[in-house]
Amino acid sequence: MLSYSAFKLAALTGRLSLLSFVMNAGYVFFDLYQHVYHSWPLLSISAILSLVSFGLNRQQYYLAAKVVLGLTVNLTIFFFASIEPIETGLSFLFVVCALGAISTLGLEHKKLALVFVLMPVLLFVFSVVFDLEVFIRRETTADYVQMNRIINFMATFVAAVLMIYFLLSLNNHSERALRENEKQLHDKNKELVKTNTELDRFVYSASHDLRSPISSVRGLISLVRLNPHSPDIKSYLEMMDNQLIGLNKFIEDIVLYSRNTRAGYKVELIQLKKLVEEVLISLQFYPGSEKINIEVTIPDETTLFSDPTRVRIVLANLLSNALKYSDPAKENPFIKINAIKVDMHLAISVQDNGAGIDRQYVSKIFDMFYQGNEKSDGSGLGLYIVKETLEKIQGEISVQSELGKGSEFKVMLPIQIDAFQNE
Repeated sequence: MLSYSAFKLAALTGRLSLLSFVMNAGYVFFDLYQHVYHSWPLLSISAILSLVSFGLNRQQYYLAAKVVLGLTVNLTIFFFASIEPIETGLSFLFVVCALGAISTLGLEHKKLALVFVLMPVLLFVFSVVFDLEVFIRRETTADYVQMNRIINFMATFVAAVLMIYFLLSLNNHSERALRENEKQLHDKNKELVKTNTELDRFVYSASHDLRSPISSVRGLISLVRLNPHSPDIKSYLEMMDNQLIGLNKFIEDIVLYSRNTRAGYKVELIQLKKLVEEVLISLQFYPGSEKINIEVTIPDETTLFSDPTRVRIVLANLLSNALKYSDPAKENPFIKINAIKVDMHLAISVQDNGAGIDRQYVSKIFDMFYQGNEKSDGSGLGLYIVKETLEKIQGEISVQSELGKGSEFKVMLPIQIDAFQNE
């Protein structure tokens, strides 16, 4: 398959072949109209060879097409420049021949291009400068010379403009491609820096969070060994169990993060209210959840086309956080979940009157491993996973929170996800 540059050069060769054919045919009709009959056989042969060049180009014999066209045009111009009055300006078409050689052959065939650049120069010298009288110049009328001069100028002008336009077009495309490549490289470098930074933080924090519960359990085991009949053994076992539960949750978060990063997309019709109810059922045994008033204000007909697994991840994290950071000291602890349609998006809100977050930390809560609350004993990956998951399904999240008064997380999801954008 041709590159864009090779395609444009092949297209230029084809257009120059057709232009040569049209010019030769035009000269035939002009000469016959002027009752000049000696030139039409050679012009007809030149026109036919121009079509041969066009056919070779269409059959992908690109170099052969260029050579045939170059020889045909150069020799035809040389013959007529030698027999026509110099005043017709026909010899200026040699400039077009040189431009055509540079334009169509380019650097890929630079030696051949040099030959076809020198050829019109030598033919111009032999036909005009030295005027070796290889052919006898014929006498013509002033009107014929004037008309020929106009036609030759127009032919030279059109051919030169066509070649310069194609070269500028090719250069413009190359510059656009270069700018696009630079932008993509910049974006990839930016993403790579982000990934490396997060990887460094991940390794550091993960190693710490994995070692901590292991060290705690080993310490408790040592206490049991030292005091096998201690009345505190039951509490030691409970503490071990809690440490292992936390470790298991941390490992689950890591697996969840990895799956979200690498997993493909499965876009399905989602009944949002049903999905929220399923998530709440999975959290019904969360410690202290029985004391919290949970209100779901989502119309039954609320649906969207998205990835159900990722939408579930977002809802589960937000709702579990709302439960975890509830304030049991308040008279009426609540969690409110609602959704409304905004243009082509669903605005999903999860509001609570729990512990809340200090305003100075709100901007950091979506960072990897960040824990902005003194009750935080998890992995610090939850909200980071929410943000990364929403990016995968073209969603956005915002938060309003005040310490001691509660938080409200707002998620914007497209009703119809653009699956192709994430491929």
